[in-house]
Amino acid sequence: MENELSSPDSEQTDERSKTGRRPESSKLLSGGIKSWWVTLINPIEEFLVDREFRPNVLTITTLVVSALAGYFFHLGMIFVAGVLLLAGSTFDIFDGRVARAQGLNSPKGAFFDSCVDRYSEILIYMGLLSFFRDTFFIYIVFLIVSCSMMVSYTKARAEGLGIDCEVGIMQRTERVVYLGVLSAFNFLGNIITFLLGFGNKDYLLKLSVIILFLFSFYTSIQRMTHVMKKMEEDENGEANETEAGN
Repeated sequence: MENELSSPDSEQTDERSKTGRRPESSKLLSGGIKSWWVTLINPIEEFLVDREFRPNVLTITTLVVSALAGYFFHLGMIFVAGVLLLAGSTFDIFDGRVARAQGLNSPKGAFFDSCVDRYSEILIYMGLLSFFRDTFFIYIVFLIVSCSMMVSYTKARAEGLGIDCEVGIMQRTERVVYLGVLSAFNFLGNIITFLLGFGNKDYLLKLSVIILFLFSFYTSIQRMTHVMKKMEEDENGEANETEAGN
């Protein structure tokens, strides 16, 4: 049965992933949804590989599309911003997968991609800050920026200490998906709330902002706790070895 479910395309899809296997599920985003999306965009990926698109060009494209998403958030065109946000995240998927397909993946490329990802998020949040500039939600967006920075910093600092830190329920993928999807469907939320007599107040966008803040804050604490626990375990292990040696 397992052989029937496997196919060359699915195996190739897994081989081009960052981990070399099927996307893993998180508490906020199913691995099945991630696999479905990668399979859906596979024809575009094959086109990019066949045309030998350079991975760095795709990385820069992510930055440009994210800047446009931030600009449309600034203009209050939430649907367009949400669609662009999801498009930008798709280009972010392409750059790594195309690099691995072409044998061009390298630590230098991964570092460049990570740096550009941070700039992309900053541009998106700048648009949200502008959109919410006259409301209380501007503070929540600022807290998202701060918590997102801590989520990235704790991982980078842990890896600098030689500790794996691939934990957290609200990582960059989850942040982009939740903000992008709820933004894209924000107009439907406005229609429903208008019909119910609550007006067009962008409740879905505000909900996404609240979700991002709460779970980004939780993830930063989750990673801190994980790293501290691992360090304590390592210290106890070294202490036990020293006692055994004595």
